[in-house]
Amino acid sequence: MEITELRREDEKAWDTYIYKSSSSTFYHQLGWRNVVKKTYKHKPIYLVAKENGEIRGVLPLFLMKSMIFGKKLVSVPFAPYGGVCADNETIENALIEEAKRITEECGADYLELRNLKPNELGLTTNDGYFALILELNQNPDVLWEKFRKSMRRYVRKAIKNNFQVTINSKKIKDFYNLYLQSMHNLGTPAHSYTFFKNILLEYQEDTNIATVEYKDKVISTIFLLYFKNIVIYGWGASLKEYLELSPNYLLFWETIKHSCEKGFNFFDFGRSQPNTGVFLFKEGWGAEPKQLYYQYYLNNISKMPDTGQLNPKRKKFAKVWNKLPISLANKIGPILRSNFP
Repeated sequence: MEITELRREDEKAWDTYIYKSSSSTFYHQLGWRNVVKKTYKHKPIYLVAKENGEIRGVLPLFLMKSMIFGKKLVSVPFAPYGGVCADNETIENALIEEAKRITEECGADYLELRNLKPNELGLTTNDGYFALILELNQNPDVLWEKFRKSMRRYVRKAIKNNFQVTINSKKIKDFYNLYLQSMHNLGTPAHSYTFFKNILLEYQEDTNIATVEYKDKVISTIFLLYFKNIVIYGWGASLKEYLELSPNYLLFWETIKHSCEKGFNFFDFGRSQPNTGVFLFKEGWGAEPKQLYYQYYLNNISKMPDTGQLNPKRKKFAKVWNKLPISLANKIGPILRSNFP
C-alpha cells in the first residue's frame, strides 16, 4: 500500500471513489477543498492510499495557521463531517497514522477528525455532537403523520399567512442578509459572503436556496446541499420579528415534501448538541439522532479543544458579540470565522 498526497492526475479518481464509498459525505468531495482554499486560503493536504494503482482510501485535511489561534490539522473545516473514507480498517488506520505524522512534522497543536464512527488509534474523543437524519418517503403524507403534533400545528398556522415559498431560488444576497442578522443575534461570527458564493459556483447542480417571502420580503431561508440520495440542510435563518408567524416551519415542511417528491431517501438536518432548542426542533420532524465522533490527536496541547455552543467561554463570547454594532460584527466576523473550523 502506498500513501501520498493527492496528485492532479488522480483528482477525477478521487471524486469517483468518494461517490462510490459508503462512508463518504458531501464534504469529502474535491469541491469542498476548492471552496475552503479559495475563500480562506487554508492549505489542503489530501491523502490518498493506493493498492495496485487503485485508490482504496482517502483522508482530506486542511492545515489552519494563525498567530493568535495556533496551528491545527482538520478533516474537514466548516463542515459537520470529515475523517477517513477507506475500504477497510487497515487502510483507515494507515491514513490516520500518516496524518498523525504530518501533525508532528508541521508542529500543529492537534489533529481533528470529524468521524462518523470511532477509531481506536489512541485518539481523544468528543462525543457531544449528533447528526439528525430523517428517512424520507415517496409519499410525504406518510411523514406528515409522524411529525410531532406541535410541528403540524405550526405548519398549519403558517399556511394561513399566505406566504410565498420558493425551493429553487438562487437569491444569495437575500439569504446572506438574513444569515448575517441571525449569526449576530446568536453571538456567532458569520462566514463571508464569498464562502457561500464559492459553494454555489463549485456545486451549481447540487445546491439550492429555499425562501419564504411575506409581502414581497424574504423572511426565512435555508441553504441546501445535495449528495447522492441525501438532501442536506447547510445553513438557515429567519427574521426574528416574523418568527411568531412560523415561516421557518412552513419552509422546512415544503423542503421536506419537495425532497420526497424528487425521490431523495434522506433529509440531513446537520449536527446539533443534545438538550438544545435546535436539537429538539429537528427531532420534532422525526429526525433520528446519529452519534458523531470528533477525535483528536494532541501534539502540542494537553487538553482537547472545545468551541461548542455549550462551552461557558463560548457563551460569554456570544454575549459580548451580539452587543457589537452589527456593521462592525459583519466586518470582522469572517476574519474570526476563518480560524474556527
